[in-house]
Amino acid sequence: MKKQTKIFFGFVACLLLIFTFTDLQISEMLYNPKSTFGWFFESFGEVIIALIGCFSTVGMIRTSGKKWSVGNILLGTLFLFDTFMASFLIRHYLKLPTFAMGLLGICCVIIFPLIGFNIQPADFEVVRRIAKAGVVISLAPILIVTLVKMLWGRQRFRSMLDPAAEFTPWYVINGFTTNDDFMSFPSGHSANSATIIWITWLPLWLERLKGRETLLSLISGIWIICVMLSRVIMGAHFASDVLMGAAIVLFLNMYLKKKWYPSIELGTH
Repeated sequence: MKKQTKIFFGFVACLLLIFTFTDLQISEMLYNPKSTFGWFFESFGEVIIALIGCFSTVGMIRTSGKKWSVGNILLGTLFLFDTFMASFLIRHYLKLPTFAMGLLGICCVIIFPLIGFNIQPADFEVVRRIAKAGVVISLAPILIVTLVKMLWGRQRFRSMLDPAAEFTPWYVINGFTTNDDFMSFPSGHSANSATIIWITWLPLWLERLKGRETLLSLISGIWIICVMLSRVIMGAHFASDVLMGAAIVLFLNMYLKKKWYPSIELGTH
């Protein structure tokens, strides 16, 4: 794990260095707001974070051993938030009627508790660790990325009238803002899509997925790259924005695996 972490850090650093000098040129070359590819991954790319949150909160409640507690009430509230977010994102990007959001929410409220109810007591310990990682991975990116966005104040490519004059490199902190046109760095879509890496925890619990860790990592990588590329195509972000958005989540996932993987595999606390 330590070697993989060093390689990944080095890879991200090299890409960031390249994008430092090529951000604007890449965006000018790829920008196409009418792209079907860009629209698809804009619409569905970040929904995964809410679905992971829904499962993980239900998993934490199911394996807590308590019917009512302050922790479970907070988790239940977070579950409702994730349900709302999943329903809202799908309805918003697909421009569905308002009632569709309610139907999607009802589906989440039915499906995820049913999944939680079917978790067997023998699996409680491993599922609780996996679910705890899911809660962290689905919550931390929203908080971290939103805060950095507001502090950085980097303008989005698609909102620029004169890119050559308005462009600023990723390392320039432009000042606090709540204007979405100036919240380009880092990419929230890329961070949210990168939470799909959480599926690489599932082989610890699901027997049929054991031995397929590489496949799950490949699926995750393809999904993340597609979302990253789509954000640049749509002009919502620069290459450095999407790189750092995804990197935040992937670094977090590596840290959690280093901290919790050994204890899960050994069945210890």
